[in-house]
This record gives sequence, structure tokens and C-alpha cells, in this order.
Amino acid sequence: MGELMASIVEMVDNYGRYRRDVLNLQASENFLCSHVKMALGTDLGGRYSHVMPDGRNAYGGTEMIENIFNETERNIKTLYGSKFAEIRPLGGHIAAEISLLSTIQKNDTIMAISEENGGYTGYMENYLPNMLGFKTEFIPYSEEKQEIDYDSFEKKATEIKPKAVVLGQSFFVKHYDLGRIREICDKTGSKLLYDGSHVMGLVAGKKFQPDALKYSDILFGSTHKTFFGPQGGIVLTNNEELAEKINENVVWKTMDNYHPNRIAALGIAAQDLITFGESYAGWIVSNTYTLARTLNDSGIAVKYAPWYSESHQIILSKDNFQKYGDFKTISKRLENNRIIADTEGRLGTAEITRIGLTDMVTLGEVVSDAIKGKDVRSRITEVLRNSSIKFCR
Repeated sequence: MGELMASIVEMVDNYGRYRRDVLNLQASENFLCSHVKMALGTDLGGRYSHVMPDGRNAYGGTEMIENIFNETERNIKTLYGSKFAEIRPLGGHIAAEISLLSTIQKNDTIMAISEENGGYTGYMENYLPNMLGFKTEFIPYSEEKQEIDYDSFEKKATEIKPKAVVLGQSFFVKHYDLGRIREICDKTGSKLLYDGSHVMGLVAGKKFQPDALKYSDILFGSTHKTFFGPQGGIVLTNNEELAEKINENVVWKTMDNYHPNRIAALGIAAQDLITFGESYAGWIVSNTYTLARTLNDSGIAVKYAPWYSESHQIILSKDNFQKYGDFKTISKRLENNRIIADTEGRLGTAEITRIGLTDMVTLGEVVSDAIKGKDVRSRITEVLRNSSIKFCR
């Protein structure tokens, strides 16, 4: 047992060294500041805190944990300007479950963007609908324009009258016309849910869909993508009745212990976003556009030219397959050059922005050369040598 433990410790150390020597372009990840990691590694990681409906905590020795929880909750409400914030979900997927359980019942119908058009797999038939007993109909959508077909959506929603409309995508590069969608939902009696898992940090920084909470009944999402916190989720609303339902659908329904160390880390990250969020989000959006344009100009086909993206994501085109291989091949070629990206054709700029990179023209040339099969490892070393963590207190 001792040898096994030592082996895992060594693996963790090796992993840490490995990550320090690679450039991360994954759209669903981010860098944690030292004080956020400090909170995750404290004694809080092994503790419980559970406030019962009568206000009594089921565990002793929790006064300080409750203070941390309350301060984190205040930070999240301040960050998004929300009246209510549920900070206990252990991930964006659980935040989605809580939001759906709070707005629909079994045999109800929701509308969401299809997986084919970049929508989240969890809303597809075999996943959350199968678990929770609802049906998903798809929002009419133009993949080419990355826009909802609002006239067709209004017609379909009027016919179906879904209990909820769920926005948000895994491939997420453009704002919605939320004012128009709100009008449609009001006509059909539908709740409007905005899954901001990929863009919560950009929403907080007011650089992507800043009106998300203004028009939505619920805004929810992950806290570890563009929101540079620990893995987890949050659910936000300005509706008191919905807030009560959300609270009822957490403990013993979708989860139990909320992991106090994660709550502390979340609160610290939220403080950083309150201070630096607008600057950080602005850099991301600017970096994304310049990197996408540079890649496209260098012969790596990027979708949605000439605007490319309004978020942290760059979506590569399948037009690259004939020259450079499929997305899995491209990902592996990048990884061999110490550049990390997913196998679905997405490149993200959140983490490289966090480490202070701004010269996207030079970086784009490096990434382009790596995709084309050149050895750029020494150039990645130079890029990382000139990086330094930003947007941390």
C-alpha cells in the first residue's frame, strides 16, 4: 500500500511538471491561481456542513465554514447582480439538473439547440430527458450563421408550448437575441434557462451576453471554464419563487455534501473576477478573434470568417481534414508539440489569456506550423518563458 501511494504521489508530481511545460488551448479548462489552489488543499476538503430547513447545522464545528459559504454566496451575487445564488452544485451538469427540476415536471417538453448544431449532449434524448422524464424538441438553428432562426423558432414554440427553453451550447461562439427570445417565451408561457457553462466568466466580465440574467429566468453553468474557479457549478435567478424551488432541488435530490474547500476556492475566484473580470473577458474576446484570423490566414481553415467568434472558442473547419487529418489527428499532432486541445475541433483562449499572452499573431503562426506537422516545441518553450499569471490578486 505504501509503495502504491508513493507511486501515485510521484505521478501527481510528474503531471504537475508536464502541465507547466505545455500550452493549453482547451476551451473547457482554465488556470487556477495559487490562492484558489490553496483553498482546495486545506482541511476544508474533508469536512461537512449541512444547514437543515430549521436553520440548525447537522454538524458541529461549522461556524467558520458557514461564514465562508455566506461570503462566497455574496460574492457570486455581487459578480452577476443576482438576487439569489445557489453555489452548491458540484458541476455544470448538476446545475442543469437542478434548474430543470425547478422549472419542469415529468412528461413536459423543453426546447434546446441540437447536438448537431453545437448544443450540449446532456439535453439529448438518452441523457437528462431519459433520467428526468421530459422530452427535448430542437430549436430551429442556422449552423452557417450560428444563429437561431427566430421566425421558425417562434412558430414551433407556439405549436409546442414548451415548459422551458434552454439556451447555451458546447460549441458557443455567438450571442443570442435574448430580447426576442424572451418575447417568444412570454407568449408561450415558457421559462427561459440560459446554460452559460462555457461563458460564465465572459458573462461576468460583460463581454459576452451581458443581458443573460436580465432576460432569463435562470442563468446557470460551470465555474471552471471561462470562470477561472474550481470545478463546480452555480445557479442564479432574480425570481424568489424559483429560488425556493432551486434550493429544494439540491440536497438529497441532486447531491449531498457540497465540498466546503470548493466553496472557499469559488469565493476567492469570484473576488478576482469582481476585480479583474471586465479586463480579463475583454482580452479573451480580442485574443480569440486575432488568433482565429491568423490561423485562417495561414491556411488552417477556421469556421465563421470573417467574424470567427465572439467568445473564447475557435471552431476549426472540417475542410482541414484532407490536408491535416481529422480533429483527433490534429489534436495528437498538437499534443506532440506540447500544445493541448480537444479532439472536437475547438481551440480556447481562456487559459492562454490568464497567463498573459497577447501576441496572437506569433502564437497563431506557431499553432499553424504545429498543425502542418512542423516541430515547434522550442518555440512553445519560448512562449511559456514569456508568460506570467494575470488577473489574480
